Amino acid sequence: MHVYRNACKAKCLDACVVATDDDRIAKAVRDNGGEVIMTDAACETSPERCLEVVRKLRRRRAVGADGKKTTTWTAAAGEFNVVVCIDADEPFVQPHHIETVADLVVNSDAAVGTLVRPAIDEEDVTSSATVKVVTDDRDYALLFSREPVPKRVTSSSVGGVARSSAYDPEVAYKVRVGIQACGTDFLEKYASLLGRERSEPGCVADKENESPPRTKKNGEVVPAAKPPESIADEPEQNRVVFAGYKIKVDVVESTFVPGVKTPEDLKHLNAGLAAGLVNDLQLTILAA
Repeated sequence: MHVYRNACKAKCLDACVVATDDDRIAKAVRDNGGEVIMTDAACETSPERCLEVVRKLRRRRAVGADGKKTTTWTAAAGEFNVVVCIDADEPFVQPHHIETVADLVVNSDAAVGTLVRPAIDEEDVTSSATVKVVTDDRDYALLFSREPVPKRVTSSSVGGVARSSAYDPEVAYKVRVGIQACGTDFLEKYASLLGRERSEPGCVADKENESPPRTKKNGEVVPAAKPPESIADEPEQNRVVFAGYKIKVDVVESTFVPGVKTPEDLKHLNAGLAAGLVNDLQLTILAA
């Protein structure tokens, strides 16, 4: 609910809903006065889930509660220009962060906008739970990785150059924050770039790039080729970058508190709240 309440305060949003396939989450949100849209449990990524929500919002506007066509807008219905997706494990995302990421899409040529934060320490950089981002000098993303990137090139003792694969304290690492925005007209393409095999109702497949099944002479059907796990496990944003679309990045303030990515993170956060070290899930840690 911390994420939802903070999102509702963003002035740039015309509507705010929680998308989930879990009845327990839905009940908790509704019990606290929030709005929920149930989505397909088969959705594996936020773009897929957001696409299903957008389609349901369009149908809400087309058909009213009485089953008749209507043009009356509810709190969350109809057409929207930009979708901002905030991960539920980012309780410290504030309204101005939401406005910033939406602005990245509205006022640039980027298809997607996202935020990054400065890495905290070696553990933060080397953890596979965090996604590191490499950007160019205009703040467009070049690569997303769970490995420590970028990697500095240094002189090799045997001549030539060597690329370090370990943590380098002299590198200014950037870690992605779990929030991104894109135009609703790009959302379906974004979901399809993920190469899913589903098409119901918001989880769509990339039919153009899908390998068709093959049939042997004996009639046996050979399933379509699957992408290797090394590609499938990559951060989803790479599919956008590698397809030639732009992702614009902005950096949050250095006081930003990272989200909850692991059970250990949650334990640490709850302990900080209980001890008064974290100020009501706002941006400032009061003490180390």
